[in-house]
Amino acid sequence: MLGIRLRDPIGRLVGDPVATIRPTDTLRDAARALATEGLGLLVVVDHRGVVGVLSERDVVTAVADDVDLDVERVRDFATTDLVSVEEDASVVDAAAAMASAEVRHLAVARNGVVTGVVSVRDVVNVLLEDAEADDAVD
Repeated sequence: MLGIRLRDPIGRLVGDPVATIRPTDTLRDAARALATEGLGLLVVVDHRGVVGVLSERDVVTAVADDVDLDVERVRDFATTDLVSVEEDASVVDAAAAMASAEVRHLAVARNGVVTGVVSVRDVVNVLLEDAEADDAVD
């Protein structure tokens, strides 16, 4: 039980520290990090801070394009147009942002600084729990 409802702040879903990778790391490094941690997204950071994200989909696309994972760098495949919401946005608003941007992961920020990432799976779990709680009341 998450104990989170659809109108609650999305920040309540953020728990673990953000998984990061450097833009100069190889795609193989990224694939290993995604697989080892069981993640779908890595936040790309350099000395300036967050510079993008790299998803498992980005890595799969690179593999399909037959790139050399030991040579190609994260910076060349990362998405630099970061989709995010502030941590006080509701779960519903976060879901709307994900749907609008057609992404499966969303950065969650506090005052513009990324504090976590939520996935569509996280949002679906809240939706299911919220529906069960409503059914119990009826």
